[in-house]
Amino acid sequence: MQEESIMTRGKLWTGLIVLFLAGTLTGIVGTTLYQHYEHGHRWERGPAAHKERILKRLTEELSLTSDQQADIEPIVHQVHVEILRLRFQHHPEVEQILTQGITALKTKLSEDQQAKLDGMHAQLQRRWQVSRDYLQAAQERR
Repeated sequence: MQEESIMTRGKLWTGLIVLFLAGTLTGIVGTTLYQHYEHGHRWERGPAAHKERILKRLTEELSLTSDQQADIEPIVHQVHVEILRLRFQHHPEVEQILTQGITALKTKLSEDQQAKLDGMHAQLQRRWQVSRDYLQAAQERR
């Protein structure tokens, strides 16, 4: 009888440990998948979402009041627009360097890989266009 009780406790502890490890593993996998998804889709929401993330982080990290949030929003917006403006002033140079790099990369890739690289480059150009449109709209609002 005592031997049965020891075996039952052992099974119980084994089950609890397996359950704990399964939960931990599920949490790790879920977090990793979410972070990968979030990183991959972050730019789809465009630069306005980037500004919102900055404002949210400042609000949380600095415990800003609603009045402070209202006061800093125009400052964050102005800085964000200025950084975008600076970035696009140098955009032709960046695009030239990137194009040269892609051309060099393609010599080392298969046709399928080249097509995928072209798709990646096209996606980057779409993101840049969204940022340019945002910058233009922000400048027109002034």
